[in-house]
Amino acid sequence: MNQKTEMAAIGLDETVLIYNALGIKTFVIKQADEADNIIFKLVNQKFKIIFVSEAIYSHIPETLEKYQSLPFPMILPLPMEQASAGIGLKKIQDNVEKAIGINIF
Repeated sequence: MNQKTEMAAIGLDETVLIYNALGIKTFVIKQADEADNIIFKLVNQKFKIIFVSEAIYSHIPETLEKYQSLPFPMILPLPMEQASAGIGLKKIQDNVEKAIGINIF
């Protein structure tokens, strides 16, 4: 059984296009508020993993909350800008704490 997991990446500039080489469908948007509409469409197309640049991730808390309790899609922050805001690391720390019940970082 060879099932392909559909993945997408959303960013504010062309740096996101490098993920095309990995078979990840990419979207370049001009403003972070466009991400909600794209994520909604990707969910309807059964995408399971959606990477979002940290610059966008921090501006879409309502969208993240909407899908948080579902197994899919997994919406993950992706540091694409020169200086990472640390959102990805914070998300990992929160997930580990949620899984084991204590903060080990």
